[in-house]
Amino acid sequence: MQTTTAERHESNDLEERDVRALTEYMAVLPEGGDIYTVVGQNENGEYRVDAREGRCTCPDHEYRSVECKHIRRVAFATGKRPIPAWVDADEVDAQLGQHVEGTPKFAATDGGMTLEEFGADDRDDDRPEDCDCSPLFEDLPCWPCYRDGFETPNPNVGDDE
Repeated sequence: MQTTTAERHESNDLEERDVRALTEYMAVLPEGGDIYTVVGQNENGEYRVDAREGRCTCPDHEYRSVECKHIRRVAFATGKRPIPAWVDADEVDAQLGQHVEGTPKFAATDGGMTLEEFGADDRDDDRPEDCDCSPLFEDLPCWPCYRDGFETPNPNVGDDE
């Protein structure tokens, strides 16, 4: 039986807000400096996070004075907080870190592995159907991939040659 992140967090001291920060759909959009807008999946889901000061405009942070899932999401997305190594990479939201300069990292003895190094780069199935990345442009994604938030070309282009 495979154990989910939500089940494993209890035995590994990962708080529920960490689980939600890693698994729920949220886009982290940089606004400049350490300010981010975090957009979630519900109708009220747009909050401003000040990563330097550890503040968020969401009710969870404002009224409970806790580190909310939005602050945690920014920390995970930018690589400032490593994702625990035991977390199943397939359960981590595919959007994590797509719009920020930092790189999400899994905890490791060597300072952390990126999601790609951890083996989670099977997410290339999420590439747009109209992807037309070319091996001629090694460092640049095609317009459809760039439009969908990919900063590098599809690594599977040219695999069948």
